[in-house]
Amino acid sequence: MQKKLMIGTALGAILLAGPKSELWAANPATISVTVTIQNLSVSATGPIAFGTVIASSETVSGSASTVTNDGNVTETYSLSLTNPATWIAVQAAPSAIEEYALLAQFNSSAPTAASFSYANHALSTTSVASSSTKFAGNQTGLSVAALATRSLWFRFNAPTSTTVTTQQTITVTVTAAAG
Repeated sequence: MQKKLMIGTALGAILLAGPKSELWAANPATISVTVTIQNLSVSATGPIAFGTVIASSETVSGSASTVTNDGNVTETYSLSLTNPATWIAVQAAPSAIEEYALLAQFNSSAPTAASFSYANHALSTTSVASSSTKFAGNQTGLSVAALATRSLWFRFNAPTSTTVTTQQTITVTVTAAAG
């Protein structure tokens, strides 16, 4: 008889529990989707004024341009220049009339003239991306974090001879790319 009572008690427990319960989720479900638009933006201070220089001389700028990543992603800078009307930029020591060289280097303080090399620092009319050596001093224009700044210094190698003795303007363009 005890066995029957135990079976009956177990059956009663099953009946009291009721049928299988189902859980219901909220209907409808929502998903938050977020997006941030990539903002590539760079700014630079200037102008950089060399003043009056002697033909065949080289001089390092007395101040740097502060280049700032104003964007919201890591940026790599490319540099190029636009020649003034009568001069031609070369990527070696100027050797002909109306040739000049403008070199650029990212460095936290004023670099020496000897720290610039034509191979790594000379600007041209073609945009060239910064690298661990290209335009590098103790800073680079490679993988610059958002809101970070770099100091960009210049060395000017004057033409060996020129017929132009009025002030000339060389435009340097800094372009930002993601990375």
